[in-house]
Amino acid sequence: MKGYKTNIVKPIQLNNVSILITGFHGYGAVGYLATRYMVSKLNMELIGFIETPLVADFTSIEDYGFSKPHEVFIKQLNDIGVVVLLNRVNPDRRFMASYIKAFIDVVKMLNVGEVFLVGGLDVRFREDREEFRWLKTRSSKRSLDAPYFMKGAYIVGPLASLILALEEHGIPAIAVFPYTEPESIDHRAAASAIRVISSVLNVDIDVTELVNYAEKVEEMERLIQSMQLQQSTEKRESMMHT
Repeated sequence: MKGYKTNIVKPIQLNNVSILITGFHGYGAVGYLATRYMVSKLNMELIGFIETPLVADFTSIEDYGFSKPHEVFIKQLNDIGVVVLLNRVNPDRRFMASYIKAFIDVVKMLNVGEVFLVGGLDVRFREDREEFRWLKTRSSKRSLDAPYFMKGAYIVGPLASLILALEEHGIPAIAVFPYTEPESIDHRAAASAIRVISSVLNVDIDVTELVNYAEKVEEMERLIQSMQLQQSTEKRESMMHT
C-alpha cells in the first residue's frame, strides 16, 4: 500500500543541531496557524515536502509556486537551525504509520536534535489565569515556566501519534498547548504559542499581526452578538403589541 514519503529536494547544511516545529488543524487550528505564521514572518525557505499517498485535491499560489499539503521549510537563526513542517491538512489516518516514518526521516535527514509541537487545549480545562500547558518526552531536558499537562486528559489526533513516536524513538520533544475555544480559529492562542517558541529559540518573532487579527475577529463577533440581541428584543416587543 502506498504511503507518505519524504522528499527533500534542496538539501541544506545547517550550522549545529536544528530544532523542528510543527502542528496540525486541531483545537483552534493553533498548530497550523502558528507554523504558517512562522514560515511567513521569518521568510523561511522551502526545501522539500512529505509526499502524500493520494493525489492532493487543493493548492494555493505562494511566492515559491504551488503549495503542497505537507511542506518543509528551513531558516538559520543565529546559531540555531530552524525547521518548520507546515501541515496544510491533517495526515490521512489510514496512512498515519507511514506519515510518522516520513516525519522521523525528516528529523534524521536535517540533523534535528529537538522537536517542538504546537496544539490547542480546551479552555474549559483552564485553572486561574494560566495561558498554556505543556509536556515533554522523557529524553527532553527542557522545562517551561507554566503548569504541566494535566493527568487523565486525552491528547488526540496526529499530535498524539507524533508524541508517542518521538517518545518511542528517544527524540527530545516538547509540546505546548495554549488554551483555546475548540470550535474557533484562534489567532490569539497561536500568538501565545509563538511567544513560547520565541523564548525557546531566543529570537524575537513579532506577533502583532496575529493579535490585531484576533482583535478584529473578536470585535466582529461582539457586533454580530449585539445585532442578534437587538433583533431578538425587537421581535419580543413586536409580539407583545400584536
